[in-house]
Amino acid sequence: MTLLKNIIHSKVPEDWGMYMQDLEKKPAITRVNLALYNNAPYNGYHHRIQLSVCCKETTESGLPSQEENTTLWKIEDAFIELLKQVDAIDAGLVKGNNRLNFIFYVKKAGDVGNKLIGKLKKLFPDYEFKLAENEDKAWETYFGTLYPDKYAMQEIQNNKVLQTLQEHHDNSNKSRPIDHYIFFKNEDSAKNFITVVEKEGFKKTSQRYEKTEEYPVMISVSREDVPNNIHHVTSYLLDTAEAAGGDYDGWESPVATD
Repeated sequence: MTLLKNIIHSKVPEDWGMYMQDLEKKPAITRVNLALYNNAPYNGYHHRIQLSVCCKETTESGLPSQEENTTLWKIEDAFIELLKQVDAIDAGLVKGNNRLNFIFYVKKAGDVGNKLIGKLKKLFPDYEFKLAENEDKAWETYFGTLYPDKYAMQEIQNNKVLQTLQEHHDNSNKSRPIDHYIFFKNEDSAKNFITVVEKEGFKKTSQRYEKTEEYPVMISVSREDVPNNIHHVTSYLLDTAEAAGGDYDGWESPVATD
């Protein structure tokens, strides 16, 4: 049985992303398996289980304190290992409003959640755990709560670039030229976009034409910015590109050290 469960888990694709969103007017850190999107809802996995950890030390916003996060990360690691032992699909988690909520889908609710809580309670006896279960054939929680909108999706991509910079000992509070890439269906759309963003200090740095592509015109624009403020920048460029009929593709930055 354990071998069968491992085979099931191995067939579920994984591409994890993390971003911040507002839920019930409070900030929430969301971690989601993006790779489930194309195949969800998975056949037979119609029951959603939310296993919640009640936080003990939180800020005014409802997020856990920096000190408590150390323990919560250990609980996350333990939960992931325990979930591998059952027939379930890990959809993601939401951390906010004084709780850490694990969200996963199973074929039959049964006592899966209670067994997981029992094992977690033995490992972390000082914590209180709660359980919520419901039928969710359409995976509404995954699509409606966990899966990011276009801005959050870009934030996830931003975080991946920031992580790469951090791995190269970058000082992400240091200003430097940051290049952005945008695709358009025609040159007129690209020109309209450039006219708008130049007023915000961006400069066109290159242009390329690929005849076979749906968006054949690629341009890059650059501006001095701080990587730690990149989310506001990309949201602006994403909206401006869409308004001009284009598609914002992402950004890159040189490594800047002290």
